[in-house]
Amino acid sequence: MSKEPLVSVMMPTYNNAKYIRQAIESVYAQNYKNIELIVVDDGSTDNTQKIVKEYNDIKYFYIEHKGIPFARNTALENSKGEYIAFCDSDDYLLPDKLSTQIQYFKEHSDCQIVFTKYENIIDNDKIKKDAITISEKKREILEKRHLPTAMVNKSLFEKYGNFDEDFQTGEDTELIYRFEKNGENLNHFIDKNFYMRRLHGNNITLLARPKYSKYIMSILRKGISNK
Repeated sequence: MSKEPLVSVMMPTYNNAKYIRQAIESVYAQNYKNIELIVVDDGSTDNTQKIVKEYNDIKYFYIEHKGIPFARNTALENSKGEYIAFCDSDDYLLPDKLSTQIQYFKEHSDCQIVFTKYENIIDNDKIKKDAITISEKKREILEKRHLPTAMVNKSLFEKYGNFDEDFQTGEDTELIYRFEKNGENLNHFIDKNFYMRRLHGNNITLLARPKYSKYIMSILRKGISNK
């Protein structure tokens, strides 16, 4: 019987000691077991490092603070998996996520990247729901291309390159556009939530919303025009 393919789960982190244990535990709770977890610590000054080092089998890299694209690339360059999955250190995965996506790949030979639904958790009373809520039509477009939910055949990075380190925010959106520009099918989507996205007030995307919004609007204009 052939061994199930290795999945590399990439987890960049920066001063997320409050949440990272839950993120790590959610990866180890996956019912798909042939995984490697790669945590790249982007120069944290809290006790993130102490928590991560409690786990002996994590591939852990502590680097100078250079931003999330550099951290993602460090994880990618040290990955050995056939497939790449993501879990941001303030989020967490539901137990069936990786097994469901691996099964999807088995059933769809043309698939190179598959997304899932996600759910927002508002973990800060100061965040107003109406400030982050978007229309159902816009959410549908964004949700189906939310990179943290994705599992990606690593060969796509070999073809089109890693994350663009010139983007301090929106690097995931730029990568998705690069895949699409080169003709990759981005319509593989599992219509079920497997990813819990935490909004706590210090999220990079929320803090950099003015810069990030232009990338979001590019997606929306393209997606709406195709409907």
